[in-house]
Amino acid sequence: MNDKILGKYIAKNHSGSVFTDNELQVIKQGNIDEMVTTFFDMNNDYYITQLQCAIKSLATFMDTQIVMESIEYIKQYQGQFMGCQIMDGDIDVFLGIAGEDDELVELASVFAGEDFRELDMDAYDALCELINVMNGAYATKLSGSEIEVTLHPPVFYKDTCVTSETGLYVAVFEMNGKSFKLLMAANDKIKLNA
Repeated sequence: MNDKILGKYIAKNHSGSVFTDNELQVIKQGNIDEMVTTFFDMNNDYYITQLQCAIKSLATFMDTQIVMESIEYIKQYQGQFMGCQIMDGDIDVFLGIAGEDDELVELASVFAGEDFRELDMDAYDALCELINVMNGAYATKLSGSEIEVTLHPPVFYKDTCVTSETGLYVAVFEMNGKSFKLLMAANDKIKLNA
């Protein structure tokens, strides 16, 4: 059920003591687009759409329970390992998947339906494909609003620092006892220092 990805986050972070009728209806329907629009206060609509596409991709292509734990807006992220992809054109977009080796091996294994033992080329390929799926969904949605972007091939970095001019979102997800992070920047310039 799609709403399980966001249910714990919404319950933990809802600002009011009770849900409004509209909020309850959105939760009951379990529509990811509506849940993100209703319960996430993000800088602009580009981020809302980016998060919607990422979560819908996880819900569609991952055959396991994934739970969003937190999301924060920061200027800089430092991580051990990260796979990422940039889109440019009418807007600049960055999407990264970050985590420790064992966390990313688990993510790659679940996505590919294979049991990877290490972060080797097969695991990298699976993570690349997951990034492509999320960004492909986002690019398609942007094109519906007549915003054209070009996807560049995913790249991988070890011990990387990502800095954004205004800020980027880091969403933490839990899956099978491990966590991974999605880094998102939309309509903003980022800089990578490996």
